[in-house]
Amino acid sequence: MKKWLSEAKQHLMTGISFALPIIIGGSLVVAIAKMIGFGSGVSNLDDYADASGFLHYVYLFQGVGWTAIGLLNVILAAYIAYSIGGKPALAAGFVGGSLAISTNAGFLGAVIAGFFAGYLTILIKNKVQIKGAAASTVPLIILPLITVGLTGILMALVLGGPLGALNQGLIDWINSMTQSGTNKVLLAVILGAMIGFDLGGPVNKAAWMAGNALLASGIYLPNIMINIAICIPPLGYAIATVIRRSKFNATFREAGNGAWIMGMIGITEGAIPFTLRNPLKMIPLNMIGCATGAAITILLGAYDKMPPIGGLYGAISIGNPFAYLIGGISGALIIAIGAVLLGNFNDEEEVKTSKTAKPTEEDEIELVLE
Repeated sequence: MKKWLSEAKQHLMTGISFALPIIIGGSLVVAIAKMIGFGSGVSNLDDYADASGFLHYVYLFQGVGWTAIGLLNVILAAYIAYSIGGKPALAAGFVGGSLAISTNAGFLGAVIAGFFAGYLTILIKNKVQIKGAAASTVPLIILPLITVGLTGILMALVLGGPLGALNQGLIDWINSMTQSGTNKVLLAVILGAMIGFDLGGPVNKAAWMAGNALLASGIYLPNIMINIAICIPPLGYAIATVIRRSKFNATFREAGNGAWIMGMIGITEGAIPFTLRNPLKMIPLNMIGCATGAAITILLGAYDKMPPIGGLYGAISIGNPFAYLIGGISGALIIAIGAVLLGNFNDEEEVKTSKTAKPTEEDEIELVLE
């Protein structure tokens, strides 16, 4: 069971890795179109759907981004299936992901469809054995027929309705939380802590995917919470290497230089080397920093006005950008101060050697004062 769970996690992460460019590219296109619209004094480009002129083309450009975002569940299901069953599983995965959209089964439906299509493909490949001249019909006809057909039945006739109702209920619940000040802060704390927990692992990616699934449904605020939380851990450790350099050996100081960049553009993995130094202390610290920073961002009044861009520079896509920046810096400072107080990022052997080694003859000569 443990082995299967480990493999399932890897298959899920493969699907997410293929979906990442779709979400990032689509979000950036929509955000750029929105910013052009705002610069022209227009808050809703949909008003120019049937118009003519420059803003109509901006509206069409925005549609390109929404088309990309709309492919999220299709790509996710297809490449989970691909990770499990290889190329023969892609057809059923694509169909399952498309049905997850049409039945409103959403992210959860896409994940189930991907796993079902992948494992079903392996089962059929192992069980259906035809020899002779008809052997070529297995990959070209029999396998696609069975996998696409059964995946379609599962999603359209069996799970589509229940998963659609569950997904809509979750969307309505989270949407209601974003309307209440107290619940918004609670949501920020939960999502922020999830982002800080395993830095690119399953829990982190679950929060990230939840935010992007909501973005595809037109709910942007959770994505703001996630985006700022992602920046906090690498920025926190980068700051720590500056405010107390003596606590960090050359390797960690070099990692700190890279962490500045990763924090600015929003890559939590930049904090992994520091976290692995002492996970029992650093993981809770990361969670506290991310949760606090996301909560401060909301408390100070950050709000959504378009699909938010990740990274610190994503402040340009946020209503009240200063709240976004202050929240990120506050969370990063919590991690920076905590890392300095709780951790020691010097090599223990190096420290021990430096304390116990006898001075060389050359050292003694240099210390003699004439």
